[in-house]
Amino acid sequence: MSNTTGDKAVQKSASVLEKLNLNERSWKFYAAASIPPVLVAGLALWYYSSRTAEPTKKDDKKKRSRKSKKSKKGKATDDSAEEKSAAASTASLETEDAPENLTDEQIAALDQAELVKLGQSLKSRGNKFFQAKRYEKAIELYTQALRFAKDPVFYSNRAACYAASSDHDKVIQDCTSALELESRYVKALIRRAQAYESTEQYRDSLYDFTTACILEDFGNSLAATSAERVLKKLAEAEAHERVQKRSPRLPSKSFISGYLNSFRNCGDEAAVTDGSVLCEADALFNEALSFTALQEYSQAIESVDKAVAAVEKTDGSGVLRAADIYSLRGMFNFLKSNLSQALEDLDKALELDPSHVRSYLRKANLFTEKKDLDEVSRLLKQAHEVDAENAETFFQQGQVHFLKQEFADAAKDYERAAELDPEFVYPRIQLGVVQFKVGKIEQAMATFDEAMKKFPTRSDLYNYYGEVLAEQGGYDSAISAFEKAVELDKTNPLPYVNQAISLFQTSGNADSALTLIRDALKVDPECELAVAALSQIYLQMGMFEESLTMLRRAVDLAKSEEEMVSAITFRETTAAQYRFMKEHPELLNKMMAGAMQSA
Repeated sequence: MSNTTGDKAVQKSASVLEKLNLNERSWKFYAAASIPPVLVAGLALWYYSSRTAEPTKKDDKKKRSRKSKKSKKGKATDDSAEEKSAAASTASLETEDAPENLTDEQIAALDQAELVKLGQSLKSRGNKFFQAKRYEKAIELYTQALRFAKDPVFYSNRAACYAASSDHDKVIQDCTSALELESRYVKALIRRAQAYESTEQYRDSLYDFTTACILEDFGNSLAATSAERVLKKLAEAEAHERVQKRSPRLPSKSFISGYLNSFRNCGDEAAVTDGSVLCEADALFNEALSFTALQEYSQAIESVDKAVAAVEKTDGSGVLRAADIYSLRGMFNFLKSNLSQALEDLDKALELDPSHVRSYLRKANLFTEKKDLDEVSRLLKQAHEVDAENAETFFQQGQVHFLKQEFADAAKDYERAAELDPEFVYPRIQLGVVQFKVGKIEQAMATFDEAMKKFPTRSDLYNYYGEVLAEQGGYDSAISAFEKAVELDKTNPLPYVNQAISLFQTSGNADSALTLIRDALKVDPECELAVAALSQIYLQMGMFEESLTMLRRAVDLAKSEEEMVSAITFRETTAAQYRFMKEHPELLNKMMAGAMQSA
């Protein structure tokens, strides 16, 4: 469940995947998620036992079954001396009787044993030229060796020469040939993955590194760290490109509602007392507030845009709510992640009315998104200076303390906010959460009990109470709280999703969980949490195509670049593992059988 409940204002950049404990995970977690645990556990055991059971074919076969990470401690310390020795040894190799001089007809007349012997001889000579960094000659010898035997080692060794020359396309070609002969050849997989990475073919690179990790039960540190690096490059590059290209858009209705709930309201309606008619700008502002209350956010934005135009047309003359109009538009631009325009709007609101507290708070939310907590603190201080008794300011300040894990200070601010406005429910919710966080369980229960008595019809209160109970392991009580939340408000998708997650985690009841999440998506088709939860449940059920569909949707719905990186990360690791399962079914079947026998 979520680490922070109630306020979405200071957590807008937190990924919905975090609610499912999928954020801030290591690459190994993501990679292992889509392979059944018994398969991952048994894969290396099957791989190594099967390799040692095969007939030994010279030292190159032994090398192929080793892990690709080799200890550097056994390496000769004097590299230059080694190179000189290798260079000296190649001199005699230039003139000796060489099998590469044989014609194709002569080679065709050789028996299998002779072919293997001569191919190995050429490979050994190629190795010495490679050590001497005479790559062209080494390539020539490995190429000749391939005339005698299509051995994956010969291809891989020639690929190493091409890699040293940065000829990445030929590296990929030779490693592919090696893997066609032996699909479990980890050294070739890693070498090809490195070439893919060098040519910015990150998805193919990730797949090869992932395959190498699975084959060695995630024990190959080179493959694992490389996969993390490539995955980071892939996710960050795609996320940055997507964010740059897409137009500002609103997040889901449930997200917007959560944000709005961190304030008492969106503003007070403009009203006249002398019987005169409201000006156009004020009338449009009131219209925007009405649409917002109805969760018709697109219409609200249209109205507030018209209100701004009306203010500018009259230079604000006779407008009662000019600062509120710019502040409301700034809020919507913030929600659309159009931060530059949001900042411009909020600054204009404060220019028109330097005492407009809500604009300071909305601006603080914006800088929280930017992770500039020093500026957030400065803005909250300004808000306090304007109105030292404002409940919203204390609540927002408490949220900043909460983010910084300063729980004692957060609790004080929540308590003060609740005192200043007894009808403001969210300070009570967050106070209960903090008390749970610091282990004051009885106090937390009392805080929630008091809140539920005072606000018996607040669906969101029961939903957040259920989240806290679930986080503490009280799933039965949590499910009851979620059911109550749904009963009170069937248009809120979050309790449906939370109930589904709790059911699935405790009973594995996938059918009920899927029904609840689908109900949530009927209520809010763009609910980020519902999409993320559905992808995870599909994944646990082995429904990879369906899971990937939802993960692609999660990427589309991500509000920030940071969230998008997280969603892409999970999508790509799932896709890589699924590709492995499709391309290596025989390997998985053998591994499963081996795991069962060893159990």
